[in-house]
Amino acid sequence: MSSFDKVVKLACKPKAAAPKAKYLDTIIAATWSDDGAIHDVCKALAPRFREPNTVIVFKALIVLHTMIRNGATDNVLGYLSNSDVLRLRNVSGGSWEGYAAPENLQNYAAYLDSRIRAYRDLQHDAIRVQAETNRDIRNSASIEHDMGSRSSKKPKKNTPPAPALASSGPTRSKTIMGRKLRVMTVEKGLLRETKAVHRMIDTLVECRFYLDNLEDELTITALQMLVKDLLILFQAGNEGVINVLEHYFEMSHVDATEALTIYRHFCKQTERVVEFLGVAKKLQNLLNVPIPNLKHAPVSLAGALQEYLEDPGFEQNRIEYKASKDSADKGLKVPGKPKPADASASSKNASAPAQATPGASTSTSQPTAATNVDFFSAIEEQPTMFNPQTNR
Repeated sequence: MSSFDKVVKLACKPKAAAPKAKYLDTIIAATWSDDGAIHDVCKALAPRFREPNTVIVFKALIVLHTMIRNGATDNVLGYLSNSDVLRLRNVSGGSWEGYAAPENLQNYAAYLDSRIRAYRDLQHDAIRVQAETNRDIRNSASIEHDMGSRSSKKPKKNTPPAPALASSGPTRSKTIMGRKLRVMTVEKGLLRETKAVHRMIDTLVECRFYLDNLEDELTITALQMLVKDLLILFQAGNEGVINVLEHYFEMSHVDATEALTIYRHFCKQTERVVEFLGVAKKLQNLLNVPIPNLKHAPVSLAGALQEYLEDPGFEQNRIEYKASKDSADKGLKVPGKPKPADASASSKNASAPAQATPGASTSTSQPTAATNVDFFSAIEEQPTMFNPQTNR
């Protein structure tokens, strides 16, 4: 018996109340340890998922979710992605003793399992990456504000200038930004990672604990963490789709086909996310989680994107578009090319393929970088839909 068997047992004792902080703190501290404590914690937690008492199973899931959110995320998910010790797929809503089982208990286990599987595929956690990116942006903005305030003050006479800062942001920013879906390239796995994020969102929105007993402290605790996760996950998925759309006309036919499938899925998924967060917003006083106004990429472009994909001159259009974009990036004019039409309305009306997509025929103006910017101007004008205060 490890030293963590007792604390895990106490955190998951069969009482319909959230696990006590004093037990969670010990478990979370173990996730940061390099002495194999995470193995002992998970080994002690595993039998709780096979208990005949729903309270114990539910609390074990909450403990695991808390470990992932508040502990050393990479240590927890890294260990679990290489071990099936918890067997979360075996958690079910069967016959339980001593507690009215929430209908969404099995879905909750499936969501946490999807986090582990995504980590196995991507080798990082999309929620942690997005949350740290948000934190870096806030820190950078704060530093810039401080530097601006200092520069606006008139220096005293004979006072030497302040030494320049080595960096305007945290040292990890470069690494995190390299993974961020908003700047990731197709070659680096943009499509694959966007799909992974969407799969996690799919499993999360199935956890409709708001349909269960909202007077149950365990239900509220789980729903609070799920809402916070969804706010960050949807931001990551939304930024991934924006990035996909911005590079759509440069993609090969195979990649563009996959990108269109991702976009169509995003459109349907957005409806479910809006519904989930709409309910959460009505429960703000109960959940104590601020829900910002949801902003996302336009969901009316599928028809125009499909028409571009099916054009017989797809490859020629793609080559000419890339040449136009490269020239525009270098500030050069492409000889013999007509001035692109203003396609700003195309994001509002996807039924205008001549403006919304690269030319469908020889009589249609070929796209340029400016056309692409106009096509997705609605995306760039969207204010952020995410309140960084709710990220952790």
